[in-house]
Amino acid sequence: MFIIFGTRGLKHTVSESPVLSNSCPNCNNGNLENKLYRRWFTLFFIPIIPLDVVDRFYECDSCKSAYNEGIKTVLQRSQEEIKENQKHAKLVFAKALVASMTHMSIIDGDFAKEEEREIMDAIEGFSEIKDDLMVIHQDVKENGNQNNQVFNFLNEARSQLSSEALINILAQAAVVLLADGSIEKEEEDLMKEYLIACGLPKDMYHTLIDKLKRKDMTKIKKEQMN
Repeated sequence: MFIIFGTRGLKHTVSESPVLSNSCPNCNNGNLENKLYRRWFTLFFIPIIPLDVVDRFYECDSCKSAYNEGIKTVLQRSQEEIKENQKHAKLVFAKALVASMTHMSIIDGDFAKEEEREIMDAIEGFSEIKDDLMVIHQDVKENGNQNNQVFNFLNEARSQLSSEALINILAQAAVVLLADGSIEKEEEDLMKEYLIACGLPKDMYHTLIDKLKRKDMTKIKKEQMN
């Protein structure tokens, strides 16, 4: 009787290693599972005794692409970069928002309490950077657009944010413009300058104001009904 023995490699899933969900660089939506190749001692072609691990890698459960284990570090770094970019974009947005709202509130020479309340509400929405925003608010409140600081914030926002984000900034600046119940010529002119600085047509001014007025009227009607 012949006894047939030898070795063969078998692929295993590493159950204790977390799956990297929707992370496959090839198909973009496959999950990467940690795998290993292990050599086994075989008897009559049947794996009997596990031997050494030949290789460890990640394999996509969708397209079956394989990557060395270093892909986990690359993907983690990418996620960290994405989070850092999002954090920076939020900071750019908040600085431009508070600077423009504060500048708008003082341009007519009358800093109304309604305008102050709108600005404070905006700052409270960014609690993690509240102190930095308060410094910007106080600086613009005291010095206005000294050294072109307000437009520098808007220019930075224009270079790094989407048009939708820019419109959101200006819409909230327009809320300040309407907060005291009247629109001065200085406020209207400044809003048009903001639009131009953000690369948007100054004719959008009327669209912004009309939408905000309609929104206020809807809010008032709801409050009256309640």
